[in-house]
Amino acid sequence: MNRKAIIIGIILLAANGSIMADKSGIDELNMGLSKTSVFDTPSPEAFSYPKTRAGKSAILPRAYDGIPPQIPHKVDSYLPISPEDNQCLECHDKPELIGKQDTKKSPMSKAHYIDPRGNSQEMADEVVGARFNCTQCHVPQSGAPALVENTFQGDK
Repeated sequence: MNRKAIIIGIILLAANGSIMADKSGIDELNMGLSKTSVFDTPSPEAFSYPKTRAGKSAILPRAYDGIPPQIPHKVDSYLPISPEDNQCLECHDKPELIGKQDTKKSPMSKAHYIDPRGNSQEMADEVVGARFNCTQCHVPQSGAPALVENTFQGDK
């Protein structure tokens, strides 16, 4: 019985050694989406956001219902956004325009006036404090090329 265990142990060690000697693993050029070495420091091409001023841009289409709208104008002069200084509110804090079509300024949705931290669905008179950071959900669009191929079509 002891002799059988020793033979099995030797066979397992030999098999393990041949597996360890196998060099057919994934090399550094095929580990991720990038086709460069994992040791290279990538330097992507610089891109710029659109130069369109607020109020002069078209509303961008949404990929599906419920997604936050994209920001179709430049935002560099509005940043950083803080609870004390949120210039987005000057144009978009228009609760009286919610649900109306053909408005020059896109109003924030009703959800921005309801505190997500509470149980009430009652609209507040002003934007709820948890919703002050606009760029947490809304992103300005750039002309940057896609990093990976994407065939997503969204809702039609």
